[in-house]
Amino acid sequence: MVKKLAYFCIALSLLWRLVRFLVEFPVWGDEAMVAVNFFDSSWSSLIQPLEYGQIAPLGWLWLERLMFYLGEGHMTFLRLPALIAGCLSVILFVRFAFRVMPLSAAYFAIAVFCASYYPMRHSVELKPYAFDLLFSLLLFISSYQLQFYRFIAFSFLGLFFSLPSIFVSLGCIFYLFLNNRELRKKLVLFGCALCGCFLVMYILFLSPHAASASWLKEMDMWKTSFPDLQNFWTIPLWLIERHAGYMSAYPTGGRNFGSLITFILQLIGVLIWYRSGRRKHLFLLWSSLPFLFSAAAIQAYPYGGSVRVAIFLAPAICISLGFALRFLFRGKLGESSFLISMICFIILGIFRDIKEPYKNLADVRDVVFVEEVSAYPETERVVYGRLPGDINILNYGGSLARLRYLLRLKLDREIKWLAYDDAFFEDYSEPYIEYLGPGRGALLR
Repeated sequence: MVKKLAYFCIALSLLWRLVRFLVEFPVWGDEAMVAVNFFDSSWSSLIQPLEYGQIAPLGWLWLERLMFYLGEGHMTFLRLPALIAGCLSVILFVRFAFRVMPLSAAYFAIAVFCASYYPMRHSVELKPYAFDLLFSLLLFISSYQLQFYRFIAFSFLGLFFSLPSIFVSLGCIFYLFLNNRELRKKLVLFGCALCGCFLVMYILFLSPHAASASWLKEMDMWKTSFPDLQNFWTIPLWLIERHAGYMSAYPTGGRNFGSLITFILQLIGVLIWYRSGRRKHLFLLWSSLPFLFSAAAIQAYPYGGSVRVAIFLAPAICISLGFALRFLFRGKLGESSFLISMICFIILGIFRDIKEPYKNLADVRDVVFVEEVSAYPETERVVYGRLPGDINILNYGGSLARLRYLLRLKLDREIKWLAYDDAFFEDYSEPYIEYLGPGRGALLR
């Protein structure tokens, strides 16, 4: 019975991803901020800093540019790589959990992973987070099975398709070095080569992108994602707050200790995991944390703040939860009850996505607005809101990026955007459409 429920949970998880893909959610602002870079781009131009401060791995950008070309810019094609990566991640996690955990604990871990909202959501979005999760699993599995040359291949590929995979690769190298003497010389050489390649990529690609997006560090989500080294005594409480927030939102959770229960269960699970004698596996899955913290300490990569930036920790979190949940829900009845609750969670998610195939109504209203614009092909200028003239209107937030993407896709040409004030109407006589903002409608002038 428990086995059947677990496999039903897996099937529903894959179905959830497919349903969300097929209902075609309106483009999200963060997706649009990536997509607008593909309209007039060449392969080489993607090496240069992107609009809206977007930072993504070069191989992933090239893959998405190919999908943009094949699908003529439509979001369905652009989301397809993430869907494939997300579905593969479910299958790989299931196989991995069955290998590193007792069977009864594995059922709990698999149920939590399959019911988790954020890994599902990022499996159907034009962002590289699904690849972060996929490569973490590929690296964990190849390390666990001592498939050294596969591990090398996945580590180098990760440099091009998943930026945080370097944390996982370095953690796996450390794990293999401590647990396999025969590979130590090869691991040292490989570690130096990998770091050298990453350094070259950082200098030639990542550093210019990061410099152009330095304003990101002023955002609230990023500010709180770096430890305060000057007041080092606050770091322990900061770490608890980080891990009890979005970082541990499995199957769901939130900021400001919104995932506190999940975090406590993780700690219980890690203790049980450690005492079970599977300490090597415990170290393998959590080995990326020191490298993640080091990057956050130099303000090079956020430590938490959202699930997406630390989604490569999903295998470690879900497996830790599996050990804790097996301890709490002992017996067939407890196992069945928990799996049924996760199945209900997935089913509710599927029905919600079918009933409301959008994140918010502003997304839908922007689509309606673009349909209105397309009815007036003679209109050459679209005006967005009442922005002061000194604002860089082409980089003014995700809602405008979404509008730019939709208009360019529908009209097949770039729109001339104008910033204006109250005096604008006195001097401007050509036809234009005034966009009043998300959810506020539009006026033809």
